[in-house]
Amino acid sequence: MKILHSLLYLFLISLHAFSWTACSDDGPEGTNNYTFSINESDLHQDCTQAQASLSIPVNTNLNEQEWGVTSDQSWCIAAKDLSTSTPSIKLLIKASEEPEVRNAIVTVKSSVQNYTINVRQLGYGPAILVKSSVTNIEDNGGPVTITVTSNIEYTIEKSKDSEWLQETDNAPNTRALVDKIYSYNAEANPLYEPRTVTFTYTYIEDDKIKETYVITQKAKETNISDVELENDIKLQPTRATASESQPGYGIEKTYDGKIDDEHYHSVWGQSANFPVTLEYFFDGTQDLDYIIYYTRSGNGNFGELDLYTATTDEPEYKLYNSYDFKMQNAASRISFTESLSKITKIKFSVKSGLGNFVSCSEMEFYQNNTDNKLEKQLLEVFTDITCCELKPEATDEQINKLPGYFASLAVQIRNNTYDEWEKEFRIRNYEAYSDVNIWANKLMTKHYSCLDNLTGISVEQNDEIIVLVGDTHGQDVSLQCVGEESTGFLEEKPYVQTAASGDIYYLKQGVNKITIRNRGQLFVMYNCDLTSKPAPIKIHIPLGSGKVSGFFDLKTHKTDAKYAELLSKATDKYFGVKGNNIIFYFHRTKMLEHVRNNILSAIELWDNIIGWEQELMGIDDVRPSQFNNHLFAISPEGSYMWASDYRIAFVYTYLGNILLYDNVMAAEDNAWGPAHEIGHIHQKAIDWAGCTESSNNLFSNFIIYKLGKYKSRGNGLVEVANARYRDKQLWYNMGDATHQGEDTEVHMRMNWQLWNYYHRCGYKTDFWQTLFKLMREEVGASYENDPGRKQLAFAKMASKAANENLTDFFEMWGFFGTVSTNISQYGDFQYTVTQPMIDEAKRFMAQYPQPKHAFQYIEDRKKSEFPTNDYRYNEVGDVGYYTQFQNNVKITKAISATISGNAVSIQNGEEAVAFEVRERSENGKILYFSNSFTFDVPASISMTNAKVFAVQADGKRVPLN
Repeated sequence: MKILHSLLYLFLISLHAFSWTACSDDGPEGTNNYTFSINESDLHQDCTQAQASLSIPVNTNLNEQEWGVTSDQSWCIAAKDLSTSTPSIKLLIKASEEPEVRNAIVTVKSSVQNYTINVRQLGYGPAILVKSSVTNIEDNGGPVTITVTSNIEYTIEKSKDSEWLQETDNAPNTRALVDKIYSYNAEANPLYEPRTVTFTYTYIEDDKIKETYVITQKAKETNISDVELENDIKLQPTRATASESQPGYGIEKTYDGKIDDEHYHSVWGQSANFPVTLEYFFDGTQDLDYIIYYTRSGNGNFGELDLYTATTDEPEYKLYNSYDFKMQNAASRISFTESLSKITKIKFSVKSGLGNFVSCSEMEFYQNNTDNKLEKQLLEVFTDITCCELKPEATDEQINKLPGYFASLAVQIRNNTYDEWEKEFRIRNYEAYSDVNIWANKLMTKHYSCLDNLTGISVEQNDEIIVLVGDTHGQDVSLQCVGEESTGFLEEKPYVQTAASGDIYYLKQGVNKITIRNRGQLFVMYNCDLTSKPAPIKIHIPLGSGKVSGFFDLKTHKTDAKYAELLSKATDKYFGVKGNNIIFYFHRTKMLEHVRNNILSAIELWDNIIGWEQELMGIDDVRPSQFNNHLFAISPEGSYMWASDYRIAFVYTYLGNILLYDNVMAAEDNAWGPAHEIGHIHQKAIDWAGCTESSNNLFSNFIIYKLGKYKSRGNGLVEVANARYRDKQLWYNMGDATHQGEDTEVHMRMNWQLWNYYHRCGYKTDFWQTLFKLMREEVGASYENDPGRKQLAFAKMASKAANENLTDFFEMWGFFGTVSTNISQYGDFQYTVTQPMIDEAKRFMAQYPQPKHAFQYIEDRKKSEFPTNDYRYNEVGDVGYYTQFQNNVKITKAISATISGNAVSIQNGEEAVAFEVRERSENGKILYFSNSFTFDVPASISMTNAKVFAVQADGKRVPLN
C-alpha cells in the first residue's frame, strides 16, 4: 500500500510540473479558430484488474486555463499532461480488490467542446468487457476492430445473416485470458436500411456469464441525384421581336436560359409606348401547354396584357385571352386549357407595366411530357404520388428497383422510422388562400401577404429538392423561396431584413425536382377564388429535401407547451408563428429571448388587434369566406416600425415590447405604434393626400379603446378652433405640420369624433362599416390622385352612411373652403377644391335630415384622467363629454358668461357641450368656439358684435350675453 501511495504522489507531482512548464498565457497567435477534440475511439477505456496508467491524446490549441478534467471515482485519477507538444489526459487506475466490474466517468470540459470518457475495470470475479473502434459503420464498409478485455476464457458467436462482416485474422473461437483485438472487414451495404451484427461472448465454464455487442452499418446512402425526371419539354423560340427596347437589353435576353440581371427592358428615361409588343416565333413542330414569365427586380413588371397565338393550322394571330399580372415582382404562369398544336407564333401585347416601363428576365415555353415512367414506377409501391404510404402488397423487389432516394423513403415509411417531427412539416395538406392582388383592389387596402402557407423548411443556394404534389384540383400551385434583402431604409448604414418576395418555382401534380437559386425558407403558394371552396392540396417534401426548422400554427398546435417544443427544435434564423390574422416571422433568437415558453397571449392579442381593425372596415361579409390572407410581420435589423405592401415590420430590438402582453400594456406606444402601422394597411378607402398619417389613427384610437387601459390621442378641440377661426386654415393645412406636411394630432380627432358619436353613443353602430363600404363601392379609386375630390366624396358618403346632413360637422373641420395648391405627402399632388364642387357636395348632403346633436363638439376625455404634464390635460376642455350626447343632456341651470375684452368666463356651464362666439345672433357667423369654462378669443377676432352662446347637446343655442 505504501508503494501505491508513493507512486500516486509521484504521478500527480510530475503532471503538475508538466502543466506548469507547458502553460502559456496566450491562445493561438493571430487567430480565433480554437479547437478541442478527442478521438471517438478513446472515449471508452477498459482495464484489467491490475493497476494501469493510460494516456489519451487531446487535439487542441487552447491554453491550460481553458480546459480541465475531473473523475467521479477516487480509484481513477485524471489529470492534464502538457509535458509534450501534444497535450493529453493521464489516467492512473488503481488495482481493483472488488469482485465486480467497476465504472468511472471522466469529464472533460473546454471552452470549445465537452467530452465524457467512460472507464471500466475488471474485478477478480469473471467478466467480459467489449468495445469497438466504431459504433456505426459507414454504408460503404471498411475495417472494424473489436477489443475484448476479460479474465476468463470465452467463445464468440455471430448472429445470422452476418456474412457481410468477416474476420480478417482467422483467430480460434476460444479466447485466452488476455486483452484481444479482433479485426473485421465490412462489405458495402446494398440495402436502403441499416443492418446489424450481434456478437455474443460466453464464458466457457458458465454460459450465464456472457456479453453481447451490436455493430450497426448505416443504410446505403442516397441523394436527390438518384432521381432523374422526364421533364416537360422546353420550346426554344427560333427568333423574337419587340416593338421597342433599350440598346443592350433586347428581347433575345428573354430566352437565353438565364434568370438574372441580363434582361429585356423598354427604352429607358421615358414611358413605354403602350401597348408594347413582344413576339416569339417557333418552327411549328411542337405543341404549347404553358408559359412562364419571370420578372426582374425593379421597374417594368407586366400589368395588363393581351395574348395572341398562331399555329400551323391557324397562321394568323387570334386573341387567346387577356391577363393582369398585377405588376408584381413574382413569376406568372399562363396555362392553356388545351394544347396549342404546332405553335408558330406568340405575341404579348403589354398594356401597362410597373413604373410605365416593360421588362422581362426570362420567358419560358413548355409542352407537357405525358410519358412519365418514374411516376408509374412509384405508384406500384406507394398508394399515391405523394409517396406518404406504401401499398400493402409492395415487395422488397419493387422497392429496390426504385431510384435510391425513393427506395430509402419507402423503407423508412415501412419500418416506421420516418421521424414524426420531420413528417409533420414535410407532409401537409395545404389550404387555399385568396389572391391578395384582387382583394387589395376590392377592399382598398395595401396588399396582405401571400405567404400564408409556411412549410417550416429551409433551403440553401444550389440545393436540389424533390416536391411531391397530390391532386391539384385544376388549380395552380407553386413554391416561393423567401430569403433576406439588404436595405438602407431610414438608416445610414445598410441592414438585412426578410424580403417581400423570392424565387417562385411552379409545381405540377406529381414529382417535381427543383434546384434552388437562393437560400431561404419555402412557402407554398396556393391562391385562388375561394367561392368554389377549393380542396386542400397534399404536398410531400421528402427527407433530404431541405432542412426542417418548423413553425407554430395556432389552429393545429394550440398550446404554449407545443410552441416551446417547436421553438426549441428550430434551427433557421427565422421562426414563423401563424395566427388567424397575422403571421410572425421573427428572429428565432429574439423569440427564445423574450417568449421562450409562451406565445398564445401575443398571437391572440395581435390577431385581435387586426380583427378589430377589420371590424371597422365592414368586411365580415367576405372575411374569411372569400378573403383569408394574413398580415406578415417581419423583424428587420434596422429602422423602427413600418407598414407596406405584403409586410409590416417591427425592428428586432423592439420585439420584447410587442410579444409580451404585459409589455404591450405597459406603455401607450407599444400598442399605438403597431396599430398605427397596421392602420396604414387598411386606410386607403378613407384616405387622401394630406391625411395619410392621421386617417389610419382611427384604427389606433379604436385599438386603444378596445384594450381598455389608455385614453384616445390627438389634440383637443381648442386646436381646431384656433386653426379654423384664428388662423383661417382649412382641412388641408390645418394646424402645424408634424409629419409629411400634416398635423396628425389635430386631424386624427375628426374620424374619432364620428366613431364616438355613432358607435360609442349608439346612434348608428355600423356607421364606419357602412362608410367604408360606400367609399369602396361608390367612390373607389376614382380620386386616388385628386385629394380635393376625395375629401368632398368622404363628406358626402359620411352623410349617406349616417343618413344625416353632416354639413355643420365638416364645416367645422374645414372641408368647404376653396383650395388650389400643391401638397407633398408620399408624393406630390395638386389639391383643388372649387366653389362648384362645394355647392354640389352640400346639395347632396342636404337630402338627409339634420343630425340630432351638435356632435362636432364631442370629446371622450376628461381632465381628471390625465396628469398635469400630459398635453391632453390642458386641451380636452370641461364640457362635451360623450355621455352628454349619449344621454341627450338638457341645459337646466342658469348659465352666465363674463366677458372682459377677449377673455370669456363661463359660470354654471356643466350641462353645455360647447360655447360659441357668434356674430350678432345664434344664426350668425361663428367667430370662435371653446369647450372650456374660461378661454380667450384670439385678438384677431373682433368682439364688437359678438354674442356668446351655450350649445346644448341637441344643438339648441342658449344666449349668455
